[in-house]
Amino acid sequence: MIQIFIDGTEVVSSKEFTIHEEILNTSSTILNNCYPKSWETTKDYISNFYFPKDYSRCEIYNNSELIFSGIVENSGEISLRPTDPKYCSLQILDYKALLSEGQTLDYVIPSGTLQSQIESVINAISSYGFVKGNIEILNSTEIVGAYSTLDKTPYDVFQYFAEISGSKWFTRMIDKDTVAIDFYSPEVMTRINDIEYTQEYFNNNNIVDITFSFGTRDYRNKQVILSNQVFSSIDTTDILIASANQKEFILNADVGNLKEVYVNGVSKSIGNSKDKELGVYADFYYKIGTNTIESSTEQPLGAEIKAIYTSLVKGRQVVSNVDEIERITSQIGRNGTIARYETRNDTSSSDELAKIADTYLKYKGKPEILLTITTINNDLFDVGKQVYFNAPIDELKADYMIKTKDIQITKTGISGVIFYTYTLCSNFDSENAINFFDNQRRKNSGNIDEGEFITRNIDIQNTANIIFENLQINKISIGNNNELNSTLNTPFTK
Repeated sequence: MIQIFIDGTEVVSSKEFTIHEEILNTSSTILNNCYPKSWETTKDYISNFYFPKDYSRCEIYNNSELIFSGIVENSGEISLRPTDPKYCSLQILDYKALLSEGQTLDYVIPSGTLQSQIESVINAISSYGFVKGNIEILNSTEIVGAYSTLDKTPYDVFQYFAEISGSKWFTRMIDKDTVAIDFYSPEVMTRINDIEYTQEYFNNNNIVDITFSFGTRDYRNKQVILSNQVFSSIDTTDILIASANQKEFILNADVGNLKEVYVNGVSKSIGNSKDKELGVYADFYYKIGTNTIESSTEQPLGAEIKAIYTSLVKGRQVVSNVDEIERITSQIGRNGTIARYETRNDTSSSDELAKIADTYLKYKGKPEILLTITTINNDLFDVGKQVYFNAPIDELKADYMIKTKDIQITKTGISGVIFYTYTLCSNFDSENAINFFDNQRRKNSGNIDEGEFITRNIDIQNTANIIFENLQINKISIGNNNELNSTLNTPFTK
């Protein structure tokens, strides 16, 4: 039996509706001709009005099992014509929408393991009903640099985490009040039983049909990763001559790591900007990403300053799949290189850039094959899991990620017929069209260095006392909608 509740009131709608689930986009459904079930008793659809408030809770059950939980976001036009029924059409979004629509974050995630950084964000949004789910990311214990979440949504930050780790993230409904956030590397995604190409498999799983298609919209056999700053593979040595009363010295390149400083052949102690802020004495200080070093004392005219350092340079890593290039070359009789370029500033390591490029080729270095599987009254797969297709042709034999799921419900009396339609992708691409309010702010912003100042937003709730002569009103309170944004520069240190 299909039951729908909005703010605790059981409602009915058109006999057919579809719940759409996918990895990145917010799951949703549309209920047409929706009205309270109690109207069925009186049959009075004209004089009664039904339009639930925005952000009302909605729960959908199948035989007392919760299959969808979310919030009322939008309604269709409700007729005010006296002779027309006063029911409405509603768009329901699941609680993942709050990751984009809720309060933006405003703090610095300190340098640490990726798992600890993910957990810190989930803890920050726990009041929205989100909890930590399964976090199974390869190399999740490696240290990741500090990141500023200023004016970013949790969705933005989770996308950033997924991109720097090559993992996939998605939400999972626990109950009507709780949503888990899962992160998986594709290699360790939960694996379910293989899809078999046999009549017995079709019959046992109520499979209506399996179809496939392929596309090359995101294919590449050559990946170029660019970065504005990475650590140079060799050290740089600069010789500088001091002028009178000089404390600051300009180097030929930005500093990634200052290793040695000599003054007239005598070795000097070195500290970074963090050490200077903490009052730790050093003969010379440097700040990562700048091309200057500062002496604690003025150097005399003619003093020779020798600085040995690892510089920051523009990075470019190229990875190619030669076999694929040759395959396409032989097929089309011309250059078979299909290249993609991307700029990544979330790492300063050339090795990390190469790993990112390798990951791109691993999952996007082959055409995307999409399997579409439809079942009747059998929920075969969950979004975010992987399955192997033991296909009748070699080109289809591969691991697939369950990318989307449509639950098409047709109510027949008190029961219903449910068709489940799944989309599975071979290259583990999780994106279709990203939510319009997710504007991809995570890229090329947020990464910060030691000693860098971070602008913070402070929301101030104010009460204003306004006095008028000879009037009864002597106080006006400005409510929660009044937000005054001021900025505070807060230095970040690891």
